[in-house]
Parts: sequence; C-alpha cells; structure tokens
Amino acid sequence: MASPSNKPGAVHYSLIFFVMTTIVLAVTTYMFHRDYSDATVATQKATSDLQAANTALAKSDSDMQELRKILGLTEQPQVFDSQNPDNPSTVVGATRLLMRDQGQLAESTFIGTLAKVGEAYKTAITDRDSKVAETNTRERELLAAQSRYQAQSDDHDKKYRDAEAEKRKVIAERDELLLAKDREIAELRSQYNQVQVELEQEKEARQQDREKAQGEIDKLVAINNKIRDELDEIKRESFEVADGTVRRVDNTSRMVWIDLGDADFLKPRMTFSVYDKSTPGVARTTADIKGKIEVTRIIDGHLSEAKIIEEDLYRPMAPGDFIYTPLWSPGRPEKFAIVGKIDLDGDGESDRPLFHQELAVRGAQVVDEVDDEGNRPSPGINETIKFVIMGALPDPTEAALDEEAKRMETVLQQAKDMRSEARLYGVRIIPLNAFLDYIGYKPKRRLFRPGEDKPYTLEGASSNIGVTPPTKPRSANYTRTRPNPGNASGVFGGN
Repeated sequence: MASPSNKPGAVHYSLIFFVMTTIVLAVTTYMFHRDYSDATVATQKATSDLQAANTALAKSDSDMQELRKILGLTEQPQVFDSQNPDNPSTVVGATRLLMRDQGQLAESTFIGTLAKVGEAYKTAITDRDSKVAETNTRERELLAAQSRYQAQSDDHDKKYRDAEAEKRKVIAERDELLLAKDREIAELRSQYNQVQVELEQEKEARQQDREKAQGEIDKLVAINNKIRDELDEIKRESFEVADGTVRRVDNTSRMVWIDLGDADFLKPRMTFSVYDKSTPGVARTTADIKGKIEVTRIIDGHLSEAKIIEEDLYRPMAPGDFIYTPLWSPGRPEKFAIVGKIDLDGDGESDRPLFHQELAVRGAQVVDEVDDEGNRPSPGINETIKFVIMGALPDPTEAALDEEAKRMETVLQQAKDMRSEARLYGVRIIPLNAFLDYIGYKPKRRLFRPGEDKPYTLEGASSNIGVTPPTKPRSANYTRTRPNPGNASGVFGGN
C-alpha cells in the first residue's frame, strides 16, 4: 500500500479558497455595515433637516399667502423677479406699481406710503365732514326758502285760477260777440259777392267801351298824324332860325366868310346849310337849301372863313344868305335821338360809328338811340331833344330767318314808341337825309351807280367833284377877287 504524499491536493486548495473567501466576505461585510451605519445616521440627520426646512417653507408660504391676502395680490405667483424688479406679475413689482400710483403720496416703503395715504384720507374725511355740515346748513336754508316760495306759489296759483276763471268768462263773452260778428260778416260777404259779380259785369262792359273808345282814339290819332304830316308837307313851317349870314363870297377860291366866330363859341369843321336871303324860313324843306359850307378858320369874334363843299349852280351863294345847322347853338350842345339804319354814303352799310363821330366833332350829343339790333339802352325823349332822326327802317317781310324778322320787328316797335314820345313832347321828327342836308354834311366817299341822274365826272379839272357842269353861265355878281382875310374890315365893311 502506498503511503500518503506531502504535496497539497485539491482539497487543500479548496479549503484555502474558502478560508480566504470567508475572510474577504467578513471584511467586506464589516466595511459595508460601517458605511451603512454612517449613511443611516446621515440619512436620519438629512431627514430631520428636511423636515425642519419643510416646516420653515410651509410657514414662509403661509406667511406669504397671508401677505398676498392683505395686499390683495393673490394672483401673483412669484414674489420677486431679480431680473425685472418692477415686473407687475410679481408681488414686489405689483406693490411698487401701487405705491407709484399714489403720486405725491408715494414713499420709499409700502408702510410709509400707506401711512401717508391714511393721513390724506383722514384729511379728506375731515374736509368731507365740513362740506357735509355746510351742505346740511344750505339744505336747511333751501327748505326754508322753498317753504316761503311755496307759499308765494300757492298765492300765485290762486290768483292764476281766479284769472283763468275771469279769462274763460271773457272768452265766452267774446265768442258770443264773434259769433254775432261772423253772422254779420257772412251776410256782408254775401252782399259783397253779389256786388262783386255786378262789378265784374260792369268792368267787362266798361272794358268793352274802353277798347271801343281806344280803337276810335287810335284811328283818330292815325288820322290826326296823317293830317299833321300832310299839313306839314303843305305849309312847310319851321320854328328854326338862322344861325348866321354869309358876309362875303369868293367864287374863284370857293370860299365864303360868315358872321360867326370865337365869341359865338364856333369851332372849325362845323358845317352849315345855306339858304337864300329871301327864303321864308330855314329847315322847312331841303328844297330851300342852295349849298353847304364847312368852317375852316376862325378869324375873330364874329368872323370865320368857310369853304363851299356843295352848291346849286343855278342858285349861287351871295352875301346876306342865311346859314343854319341843327348841330350847333352858341354855348350849349344840341341833343338828338336816332332810330333806324344810318347809311351816310349810300353803300348799303351802316355808318353809325362815323355818324356819332361827326356829331361829336361838332359838339352835338346823341342821348337816345335804337341801334341796328333793336336795343335802346337809355330811352328818354323829352323837350330837350332837338330832333328825332329817322334812318332807314327794316322790312320784316324781307327777312330770311325768324330771328332776323324778330329783330326787325323790335326796331319797328322802338321806332313807333319814339314817334309817340316825340309827338307827346313836340319834338320834330325828320328823315336822315334831310338832317344831313340841314347840317351841311357831304359824304366823304361817293359811289357811281349806273342809272343815276348825276354822273360823277371831272370837267375841266374842276375842283368841285361830282357836280353836274352848269348849262347856264354863272351870275355876273360873282366876286372875282379873293379878299384878304387879314384886312377884314376893308373887305366886309360895305356889306
């Protein structure tokens, strides 16, 4: 049998491992137990500190809730925002905002602000109590005044009721009177209506009589005007007087000298018609006119030189012949009225502006006029007007357009009115051609028209243009020697 060996076997190694494992476990267990004991003590201490902290936190939260309640800021979840101290969502920020809202009462602390607000409130209460006391005094005075006024009002009401009763009585009496008056008015109105009907009937009868009488008057006026025109044509009376006389004639130079000058306010360019000294009157008819002259130079107070602008060769001008123009009177302008077309040179065109100019140059005035359109700006025929000058009147039947016919009718109506006014004031009505002859006017432009009796020719280089050559010799009493105007006394002294 074999003997045991001294070398360790698996059992030994197992035992050693077990012993070492046990030792390690023991040491480890001891160490864990000691750390656990320390941790347990620390945990108990931390738990105790946590409980104390929770208790303090709960107390702080309770205090903060009470503070929020007192401040009325229960909706602010945060107490303070260090990033934004004035944040109104925090208790501190909202409190500061409330403090700033107090204005001049705000202090650096909420308690200080509250105390100052309280003092202001007490002052306001005191002032209010004073105002209330004053108001009570005023109310008592008002009640006393109302009592007095109520008494006066009651007295006035009584008087008003008495006055109303009296008024109703007066109204009733007045209504009775008005009713009686209404009945009387109705009766009078009935009578008035009856009288009005009779009056209307009488008016119609009188109107018919008036129209009949007016028709007869118009007929008589027409007959009277016709008879007057025929009588004027037969008698050819004129109340015009000569303006002056011819003192000397020079047929060689075609000049005459007249007894008017600057003492008579005569101006150059004045034209005159010339009448024989045996003529019964001037401005009766154009047949009496033997020539026309135009003043060229004023020599002295009663002497002027004039040129012959037209002459009847069968009735030559001679000393003593009368001169006349309706345009001129010594010291005053003559006034005229015009109606109708003004054609001065026979060319069929209106020469109204030239006619105005010719009259203005001679010191005359046109104070009433109907123009070619039928307008009469300043109607006023009166006794101050010398003549009513009748130009060519239009014929509405020759009008091509209705507007032209109406214009012509207007001109004719205006001419009719001017005739009536002229007859009313005794103003003489003369045709334009007669007026031009009376003033000694000669057209500055002559037109030759076939068929005219007098041809406008130049005979022997005569200076008198447009005059038919004489068929008889000139009168032997023509002066052949031109007088010297500078020696007027020697020339005119014997006449």
